[in-house]
Amino acid sequence: MDFSLTEEQQLLKQSVRGFLEVEIAPQVSEYEAKGPMTREDAISFIKMLMPFGYYNGRAPEDLGGSDLDVKTAGLLIEELSRVWAALAGVVFIAGPAAVPVMLSDADQREFRDRVRAGESIGSGGISEPDHGSDSSRLETRAVLDGDEWVINGTKTWISNGPIADHINLNVTIDPEAGREGLRTVYVDRETSPYQTVRHNNLLGCRAWPNGELHFDGVRVPRQNLRGRGGASGETAQPTKRVWNFDSPRSTLAAMSVGIAQASIDASIAYAQERHQFGRPIGSFQLVQELIVDSVIETECARLLTYQALDMQDRGEDASWQAAAAKAYATEMAIRVTSRAIEVHGGVGLMEDYPLERYFRDARTLTIPDGTTEIQKLVIGRRLLGISAIS
Repeated sequence: MDFSLTEEQQLLKQSVRGFLEVEIAPQVSEYEAKGPMTREDAISFIKMLMPFGYYNGRAPEDLGGSDLDVKTAGLLIEELSRVWAALAGVVFIAGPAAVPVMLSDADQREFRDRVRAGESIGSGGISEPDHGSDSSRLETRAVLDGDEWVINGTKTWISNGPIADHINLNVTIDPEAGREGLRTVYVDRETSPYQTVRHNNLLGCRAWPNGELHFDGVRVPRQNLRGRGGASGETAQPTKRVWNFDSPRSTLAAMSVGIAQASIDASIAYAQERHQFGRPIGSFQLVQELIVDSVIETECARLLTYQALDMQDRGEDASWQAAAAKAYATEMAIRVTSRAIEVHGGVGLMEDYPLERYFRDARTLTIPDGTTEIQKLVIGRRLLGISAIS
């Protein structure tokens, strides 16, 4: 198996890194201090990044995309996370995978135009106040009323939720059926308004909007409901995998690798410059051990992540590999960022330096799309053929 980068990917990585260092990095502290970015801020950054393949790079050409492979898209996220993890999260969630198949021709044209311009912010809604890891018992319900579905319920921990133009909302059409009753409904905020109850102010990734959304009698067209497998219509046959988490889990792993790499780069530079006892601290064995251990773990996480991305490119089921990448990479990033603070000593604790932000961001990424413990249960279920949950 070859996970090395192609010449084209290497050139893209160099080009993106140079741009991010000059155009994005100087703005990070200011925006992080302000808290969750606005929709206008997000769109402004998206438009800056689109020429490199962010936002809609994986989309087809008629959406302004480049049909990027999964691995290249993951590489882009890794590089952006090295500079600003919160923005990487915003861009990944905002980007469209495809035009929703249930839209009319006119609405599809409008959607395509907004995507080409980088002016459509997407989101996804699974978690609820009482249902996080156990997504099989969702309470947000869609009830058919003529040619419309009426939605009632509350979603929380929704990334991009407060600024999203549209959301793929996970609902139940039959609470008694458990997983068999779960579906996804496409909700356009302009035509089917729903309420942002609050912004969730998080430990890390502070500029990444996250919130709680309330749906009170929200009506959407009947054709907006899709089966669990992604087919249009409420009669679609459900599949064994309710939602495919391979992509978001691999993305969170790539984000964690980017954060870890930023911490390593900062530690190496500081260890070369900082002098104690008449010589650079990088000459001390224990300081070198801190950095070397971090490099080894980061490379291990990078390979796990690239493996999961590569499998998705080949159309293979990467469910447990993506779970392994997410579990290992996010926990690894906590250890690596903690070591980086140790290398920097007192200044590593100061907000004037990015180390404390790296640590907070890393700790935050262990939770979304399944905690580390949930990832282990996913892996165990695949390897043993036995579910530890049900």
